[in-house]
Amino acid sequence: MKLRSIVLTLLLLLCTQMAWAGVSLDVVYPYNLDKSDKHVVHGGSTMPLYINIKSFDVPHEQQARLKVILPEGFSALPDDKWQAGAENGHNIATSAWMLPADFGQTFDLLYLRPDGSAKAGEQKLVVQVQGEGWEQQRDVSFTYDMQQDKAQDADAVGKKKKPDARRFNWYIQNVTLPVDNLGNKDERAAEGVIYVRDTTLEGFRNRMMGDGATNWSAVFNHPATFLLLDMRNPQRDVRLLKFKAELIDKATGKLVPGLCTAGKNDNDSEHGWAGDTGNNNETTALISLDGQKAQTFIIPLYVDYFTILAGDYSLRITVSGNGQEKVQEVPLTITKMHNLGLLAVGFSFLCLGALVVFSYKLKSCIYKIGAKGAITVALFAALAFGGITLPTTLLGDLLHVFLGPFSGLFTGVLSGVLQYLLVVSLLVLFRAPGVLSLMYLVKYMLSGLMFGHFTPLGLLSLCVNIVILEAVLYFSGFYRKQELGKRYMLFVALLLGVGDALITFVNLQQMMFFYRLYYADWYLALYMLVNGVLYSSIGAWLGAKTGSKLQQVMGE
Repeated sequence: MKLRSIVLTLLLLLCTQMAWAGVSLDVVYPYNLDKSDKHVVHGGSTMPLYINIKSFDVPHEQQARLKVILPEGFSALPDDKWQAGAENGHNIATSAWMLPADFGQTFDLLYLRPDGSAKAGEQKLVVQVQGEGWEQQRDVSFTYDMQQDKAQDADAVGKKKKPDARRFNWYIQNVTLPVDNLGNKDERAAEGVIYVRDTTLEGFRNRMMGDGATNWSAVFNHPATFLLLDMRNPQRDVRLLKFKAELIDKATGKLVPGLCTAGKNDNDSEHGWAGDTGNNNETTALISLDGQKAQTFIIPLYVDYFTILAGDYSLRITVSGNGQEKVQEVPLTITKMHNLGLLAVGFSFLCLGALVVFSYKLKSCIYKIGAKGAITVALFAALAFGGITLPTTLLGDLLHVFLGPFSGLFTGVLSGVLQYLLVVSLLVLFRAPGVLSLMYLVKYMLSGLMFGHFTPLGLLSLCVNIVILEAVLYFSGFYRKQELGKRYMLFVALLLGVGDALITFVNLQQMMFFYRLYYADWYLALYMLVNGVLYSSIGAWLGAKTGSKLQQVMGE
């Protein structure tokens, strides 16, 4: 009895498995990604037939033979996987697929094209699949709309000349670069100009920013820019196309290295660009025509920072698919700008060295201003941290969301007007070399302890601020002047504004160098004029008045 129960159980499991084993055939025509105009084929348009075979609980691989019977006037485009033929007065397409064992899906797109003999109205195509002991068939009904064909024929007759062949196919209308990731014109560079950061000192940059070793995968998988590909599709085809961008030497017309395709990062590919794609010296992508007459694609453009050279090139854009290919070339300029960034970094290190050399004078400054002065410096530094650094750090990112790069013009009211008001007020109260340095150092320490902003780049920026402002005050005779008149303080306020503009320029150049950023010249000028000269001069002038009032209060 026990043996009989085991045998019956095994037979039941086997029958259950055989009952569930089989295939499922899924057919969609016309196949469209956005599902618009479903079951409608527009006049003359090439659209895909989607076939998907799901196999489940199949014990071994098996071959499936497919046959697509097309309605009158329809034919299949040439394909390596499909063979075209005729049967009983109908065009057919046949193929053989190998279905995987156990579970799996096998699918493909077969592109169908109507010709002039296709009839308008309801049409039907048949998909037949045969396997080992099974057969399935799906009938797909759709509507063929000939209105577009008639409009094109009437237009051609009215003009009495041969229709333009490209009107009956997709083509490249325009290529625009550089643009940002949203397709907006990139104001960082002129049209047709790509700004490429120099990676010669990449390891030095990372160490100065506290990032450690260089992550080359992050460097190479970040696009240098984006381009806008404007495609026209008069027949409203639905197709999957391959995009390829290459650099062409203008003089010789030959392909030159410089572009790459982002890939996965692994131990074999090391740096993580074109690791598993096999594409060298080109940027590739897949784009899909979804049946609209006009489509715009935003495509990232990757460069190989080790081989790219500055100069003038032609960017060859190739779009291909289903045996057709469209090529367009646009002028392209590759530029590398790093001299000013290196000069700014070198100047920052000079400021760091100057601050270290003259640091011994801070001790004499503390003795000169006394305990009262040291406490006042600490209070002003704490006020600057609470009134400037804290709100700027907390609200800066929020303002950047709404105002973008112009958020600095609003936070500059605090870092410009309020900061120089406090600085000049303190200097009026205690006019001695080193007072400004002490205030900036205490503020830097508070910011670092609160937010962890102890970075080499932050230290360099601090040194630039201290050295330039101390130099302006020293050479203007501020520390040696007996009386501070209104005209003289107005002069000092303007000098401090100019000095802050120089500080702004150096710090922005440092950011461009270390973070591989780029600011347009007009943006640099605007930032230096508004945040530097305007805000700082106003703050210094208000600080002179505030300092004189505080001096009277302290005197009383």
